[in-house]
Parts: sequence; structure tokens; C-alpha cells
Amino acid sequence: MMNAYKVTATREPAWWSLVAHDVGGREVASQSRRLDQAEVSIRAAIALVLDVDAASFTVTITPDLRSVPMSDAAREALELRRALNELSERAHRRTPIAVAELREAGLTVRDVAHLLGVTASRVSQIEQRERNRR
Repeated sequence: MMNAYKVTATREPAWWSLVAHDVGGREVASQSRRLDQAEVSIRAAIALVLDVDAASFTVTITPDLRSVPMSDAAREALELRRALNELSERAHRRTPIAVAELREAGLTVRDVAHLLGVTASRVSQIEQRERNRR
């Protein structure tokens, strides 16, 4: 199992300050100009400190936005987006189960697709992938 590191990204005036927690019992810091560059930056720093390949572990970056001025509406939008992504991921993981059970219950591919909000070809792909796994 790969080691997993939690990273906090805090906005400074011109960059993101990145801190990986509990890396070999200590914190590892880096920075990046943009949040979309943060993972590459902190991975390189962790790999250097541990003397391992940057692909040999996972990182989860959590932006700390407390210092970023924004309205309640903007904060709510960010929270709703985070929740939406989480729900989407959960739905994605459970869709094959729903496809199998609904098809087993006698529903057509098109009915299952309609109920799940996906295309009929997606339902067929899921069924084929699950058959190949067996």
C-alpha cells in the first residue's frame, strides 16, 4: 500500500504555501504559483526528503481559504462544488451495482440508462466491463 500524505495549501500574496504533514515524522514545505501546480511541487519536495520516487506515494491537497476574502455566497459555492464532486464519485462507484441489479430485475438497457441518467451505451459498457472481471 502506498504512503499517503496530507498537504495544506495556504494562500500567500503571490503564491501558495504548501505543507505536507507527518512525512517521516516531520513537515515538508514547498510553494507554487498556482494551485494546479501544487501537486507537482510538493511531490518533488517529499520525494527529495524521503529519497524515493515521486510516484511512490499519494498526496491530498486541501486549500485553506480562511485568509482569502470572499462572500458567504462564494464560500457556499465552493462547499457545494466540493459536495457535488464527492457525491458524483460515490455515484460513479455504485453505478455498476445499480446496473447489475436493475438489469437482473428485467429492466431494459434503455430504462436503466434513463433511471441512472447515463447513456444506453454506458450501461452496456458497464455490463461488459463487469463480465470481463469475472
